[in-house]
Amino acid sequence: MIEYVFIILAAVFFSVGIIIDNFLVTKKFKNTIALLFYSNITNLLFIPLLWIFGLPKALSLAMIIPVTIVAVAQIIYLYPYFQALKESDTSIITALFNLGKIFVPVIAFILVHERLTLLQYLGFIIILASSFLLTYHGGLRVNKALFYMLLTTLILAIGSTVTKYALDTIDWITVMTWAAVISTIITILVGTVFYRRDIWQSRKPYLKSFWQFMLNEFVTFLAMACVTYAIVKMPVTIAQGLLAISPVLTIALIYAGHRIWPYYFKENLEWKSILKKSAYFILMTIGIILSVS
Repeated sequence: MIEYVFIILAAVFFSVGIIIDNFLVTKKFKNTIALLFYSNITNLLFIPLLWIFGLPKALSLAMIIPVTIVAVAQIIYLYPYFQALKESDTSIITALFNLGKIFVPVIAFILVHERLTLLQYLGFIIILASSFLLTYHGGLRVNKALFYMLLTTLILAIGSTVTKYALDTIDWITVMTWAAVISTIITILVGTVFYRRDIWQSRKPYLKSFWQFMLNEFVTFLAMACVTYAIVKMPVTIAQGLLAISPVLTIALIYAGHRIWPYYFKENLEWKSILKKSAYFILMTIGIILSVS
């Protein structure tokens, strides 16, 4: 039963991480590129925590390109993700990460001709429908967050697929360590050459918010560790279904925290809005369970 506790904790940590991201995007950083730069730099500081589970190995020549693709995905997905956070409620962005459940099997089908069941296709349709309803504003108006998150999850799905390919040859600690190192090198090179002024002007907000960056990276690490432990111990269907409660947890955390620190949160907390979003979250959870069944 301990694995159920870990998967719920993972959902909580994921929610906290997205809440912190939203705060940094909407309250601290006007420049998205600068935030992307400092987020990637901070991420490298937490890589030694991975070495608790083992030390990375040297990359073979054959693995340099796949790991570099993973590293690039880890960099560029942040831009549309940060833009999405500017456009919609935090809980909705949390839910829209589930769009990745659609892209991963599609890419797997293209690359390795993996077949899907009718229930899985139904699950994908439900996920798409609930995502659309969460961002629909009437008429022909759809919140731009939907399109930003479609791009975000597509990039993450490509990175995830290439990661799975790399894991057939090398261990996950090696993949994650070298991906973080390569992404940091690329970030520094591109940032200092093309965006030096933006990065320099944002140094003070970064230093003032450094503890929030560190907290964000730490809860993200805890979420990954909890998921890794739980998935080994329980069926994937149950794990994915429980992780799907993250948007509901996000609303609950924001509702509780908003009473004390209203400045830190971005969410429509009117009961009508909460009930509407919760209904779509439940619908999306059903789609997720079907998609991994």
